[in-house]
Amino acid sequence: MLIPAGTFSGRDGRGPYTLDIEAVLAAFEQGGIDLPIDYDHQTLEADGKSGPVPAAGWIKELQAREGALWGRVEWTPRAAGLIADKEYRYLSPVFRHDKQGRVLSIEGAGLTHYPNLDLTPVAHQKGDPMPEDLFERLVMMLNLPATTTPDELVAELQKAIDQLATLKTEAQSRQPDPAEWVPMSQHKAVADELAKLQTQIAQEKAEAAVRAAMSAGKLAPAMKDWALSYASKDPEGFAHWCEKAPAILPPEGDKSAHRVAPNADTLTEEDRIACALLGMSEAEFAAHKKTLIKE
Repeated sequence: MLIPAGTFSGRDGRGPYTLDIEAVLAAFEQGGIDLPIDYDHQTLEADGKSGPVPAAGWIKELQAREGALWGRVEWTPRAAGLIADKEYRYLSPVFRHDKQGRVLSIEGAGLTHYPNLDLTPVAHQKGDPMPEDLFERLVMMLNLPATTTPDELVAELQKAIDQLATLKTEAQSRQPDPAEWVPMSQHKAVADELAKLQTQIAQEKAEAAVRAAMSAGKLAPAMKDWALSYASKDPEGFAHWCEKAPAILPPEGDKSAHRVAPNADTLTEEDRIACALLGMSEAEFAAHKKTLIKE
């Protein structure tokens, strides 16, 4: 926790201040860098120091929680150990405000023993170490060695959090573009129309195949309905049948084949169909027909 919600004052009497959470978050995003957490605000006097001013951690992300400002911190191993051992427990933020006391941005924070603001301690909400059973469960869940230290566990948890954030970003980038999709009702209408068109085309092809077979004399008019059903369900099978079937009628346009002789040997159209179905020659059928007539 970095800055409390609403209006607040420091223990030293400075204030009152009012947190403008939106302005602080916007300033952090615009800055584009991690914010330092040092020891006892040494960064504020860095210009007068001759040696290095080490960081205890870096604020990587800011969040608003119930109106207060919270930060996700990546602690250095040294600082994490000091916090775990309760050698440092409190955090003191460094922020900028306008003349009305409105907090507009945060510049960092410092680990300290005497915080000026009433904030949640960094070590733990109640200042207690992590329960041993929770530590062991986390080690098992992350499939870490039994010798894992608290610092190593924190590093692995941070790694897992970063991976989840990456997956979330990738998932959001793969969201479908509504412009590339159509409503289901429209898709069904198009599919129904296509199926109707395909059925119509298949019917027309079947009718054309049947007309061709009748023109070739391989189908009698009485067989048309059967042929249409066959050609619609199995076009290849019907084509094979037409190829093998004998002509049982004279081809259309052959007028000479329709002349009827005035003698008893003349066969009718039905007689020729019967010949083809029984596998008899016309001569054999005519002879048998004469026998039946005499009887």
